[in-house]
Amino acid sequence: MPKKIISGLAAILALTLFSPLSALAFEINPMSNMPVEGDFVLGPGKIELFLDPGETISRDLNITNRNGKPLKVHIEVEDFTGDPDYSVKLLGSEKGPYSLRDYLKPEVTSFTLAHGEKATLPVTVSIPKTVEPGGLFGSVIVTVEPEAENSVGGVDQTKGNVTIVSRLATLFFVRVRGDAKEDGSLKSFTTDKKFYQKPPVNFSVVYENRGNVHLDPYAEIEIKNIFGKKVDSVEIEPYFVMPGFSRERTAAWQRDLAFGRYTATLTLNRGYGNLADEAKSTFWIVPMKVIIIALSAIFIIALLAWLLTSKFELRRKK
Repeated sequence: MPKKIISGLAAILALTLFSPLSALAFEINPMSNMPVEGDFVLGPGKIELFLDPGETISRDLNITNRNGKPLKVHIEVEDFTGDPDYSVKLLGSEKGPYSLRDYLKPEVTSFTLAHGEKATLPVTVSIPKTVEPGGLFGSVIVTVEPEAENSVGGVDQTKGNVTIVSRLATLFFVRVRGDAKEDGSLKSFTTDKKFYQKPPVNFSVVYENRGNVHLDPYAEIEIKNIFGKKVDSVEIEPYFVMPGFSRERTAAWQRDLAFGRYTATLTLNRGYGNLADEAKSTFWIVPMKVIIIALSAIFIIALLAWLLTSKFELRRKK
């Protein structure tokens, strides 16, 4: 065989063996001493990728059966978008405004998983060269149902049984590199009340995303007393906000002893370009029980003082 052909075959074999895509493969492995929890576990819940147009990459999903019975597993792909009431909304067969579903490909779409087994499922993300810069959002949906113990032709013959179907999703956030639109800012910062008898004090932070990529804002709330002295701070970890939507994040300040007027100062990082927004909110903590006890004590002391003074004056008159 000519040396050139041998060299070419060796190169193809090396690319096949050591390619990052070919190294990933669907597999099922047993896990030792798996407790029965009556559920299954999917991880990770969120995958963020920065890709160039024309780039392809794979990521593994892990599915573990803790149900106590064999499970039939089905894999589907859906787009998702933001939602005014929840973090995201799965779109089913509907195509999203920033659709990724046509570019997501799980290696397999159905299999059976025994209790205590973990499946490693590669999912390939392939971005066409023609895709414009910005955000693309899709999800891999894992649906499971117990395998029928008494079945004929795949139909459960056990009368009175109800099949429970469970679904979990891994969200894929893909940002196609290029000149994307990053535009978001703080919409509001409030407390749920202005007067509290005692902590916790509940804060609400609403962030609006006006761009075409998802953003991950984060914040710190600094709390000062009436004298301007810092008494505490509350951290808000990074959270995602979908393009075209606003999302609320809540945080609570808990303290054993608190009294008087406080000022909370929010410093929110927008999640891009080191830009930050600042806002303030004031509130009072007035423990009524303490005030009632204090007023009662003052009243009793004043009454005793008046009685003693009256007796002294009566004796002088006599």
